[in-house]
Amino acid sequence: MQDRWSHTTKVMALLGLLAVGGWVLVRFSEAIPAVIISLLLAYILSPPTRWIVRHTGLPRGAAVLIVYLIVLVLLVLAPILVSPSVASLASGVQFDMASITALAHDLSNYQVTLGPLQLQVGAVLLQSATGLQKLLSSLGPQALLSLFNVLSSLLWVVFVMVVTFWLIKDSHKLEKWFFEHLPKSYRHDVSRLLRELDAIWGSFFKGTLVLALIVGTLVGLAMWILGIQHVLLLAIFAGFMEFIPSLGPTLGAILATVVAFLGGSSWLPLEPWIIALIVLAVYILIFQFEQVYLYPRVVGRRVNLHPGVVFVGAVLGAMEFGLLGVLLAAPVLASARVLIRYVWRRLMDQAPFPEEDQAERLAIQWRGMLGGQPIQAVLFDLDGTLAETDEQIIQRILRLLGPVNRLFPENHAEVYVRRWVMRAEPLVAWVFSRLNALDLDDDMTAAARRIRLWLGYKPSRDLQPVAQAQETLQALQARYPLGLVTTRDKESTRRCLQRWGWEDLFDVVVAREDVRRLKPHPEPVFTAAQALGVEPERCVMVGDTLADVQAARAAGAVAVAVLTGFGSQEDLNEADITLPHVAALTTWL
Repeated sequence: MQDRWSHTTKVMALLGLLAVGGWVLVRFSEAIPAVIISLLLAYILSPPTRWIVRHTGLPRGAAVLIVYLIVLVLLVLAPILVSPSVASLASGVQFDMASITALAHDLSNYQVTLGPLQLQVGAVLLQSATGLQKLLSSLGPQALLSLFNVLSSLLWVVFVMVVTFWLIKDSHKLEKWFFEHLPKSYRHDVSRLLRELDAIWGSFFKGTLVLALIVGTLVGLAMWILGIQHVLLLAIFAGFMEFIPSLGPTLGAILATVVAFLGGSSWLPLEPWIIALIVLAVYILIFQFEQVYLYPRVVGRRVNLHPGVVFVGAVLGAMEFGLLGVLLAAPVLASARVLIRYVWRRLMDQAPFPEEDQAERLAIQWRGMLGGQPIQAVLFDLDGTLAETDEQIIQRILRLLGPVNRLFPENHAEVYVRRWVMRAEPLVAWVFSRLNALDLDDDMTAAARRIRLWLGYKPSRDLQPVAQAQETLQALQARYPLGLVTTRDKESTRRCLQRWGWEDLFDVVVAREDVRRLKPHPEPVFTAAQALGVEPERCVMVGDTLADVQAARAAGAVAVAVLTGFGSQEDLNEADITLPHVAALTTWL
């Protein structure tokens, strides 16, 4: 290609395209909601279309028509099923006309005094009725306009159906065309972002649908047990309200409370207002269960946002796009979070997908090579790494917290207690180091032992090794010198190793008394490496807590974290490698 555009020409062409695109958006802004609805419907209806094509071999266009037919049948059946309950509910609301007439007469003669101003209620009502009559009379000439609006709405419905049909039918062609015209350097990032966005929207639609079915079923069963009328209507309404964040469950509870107050129970001999309060309490329990337990598990963490953020997003979405903005507030905000995180990492020259980079490091491995150099020694922590984590301390703290558990997010305090216990280790190590300098560490050790026994820690004689720990140590001992680096005292460590028959597996044992400063200070790692005659950079430090990881990195060793202790994947993200258990080391070393 000889006549290339200059940089100025390219910039001018880009600005021209942006200007034309902006004009198109403004000029045809009325079509934007319809296009968004078409895209959403195409995304929702594509999975059942693919399923039909895969299991029947029908052409994709025929499969789309079958899906359309199924949706049409469901839309027709829904009003048929709900209409009897709605009609019965409406007819059940009876008015005492005599009382209403008497109340209207009293109000018409009632006079309100506001300082020097006096208002006759009857005159105000008469003026309001006159204004309403004029308003209704003015609607006659607007009948033609109303008919035009109805026809316009029908045309938009046809538009959405046609666009959705072609989007579903030719989605694979559109995707292929898009990536073929995308520069190669951007294809990986765009493909990865599209996968993340697909996971978010898929989790939202599929999860919310399952959530609606579960909540609708729970509401229907609860109302049937309480003997409340119109169970089917309340169940369907509660299910549909799951698609409206924050406000939806509240509307479902209000409707059920009103129904219970008007109709009472078919078998509970209680006043209607008491029945209404019981129903309200049941709804509160159901939706607490939904928020605390169901939503994180069914919809998933990809869409899991703080309710306050979703509420603000729903309000802003309602102001701009009406009901559509309310329904899509959660996935839009979750998608924005992904895109903003990607742009921010690119601006900061960071890896845009760090979890993918770690997965690639795990996928590409060379036995005996970690951190870019050969490994000459392997160091292990004891508690939580080679010995089973003492769960009694966690359960004891949870029992001590008692009702305070309900104050934690999702009413799940165990995750936070585990994190506290793990993060308390560096603080305890620092305190021991300072007391050691003052020759008070013996007194502190005795006090700590009494506290550990009171909390329910197992003594060393009751500890058990983790699964496959001995086999892993024996396999590694044939290739590397092994060291044990622990914050336990030397005597209890010796008893553990003797009871398990591990005395000959370790070439060096660094216990609490062997160093002045404990992990996360690098001194224990330096001490073990020096005793083995190996440079710290050629050592692997395997542990289950952040203190182990930080000690290894501070010493320059390779930090390998295992998830058999108190630390989670998120807590141990500073490690070079994270493994499920020590047995996985054999695939690396």
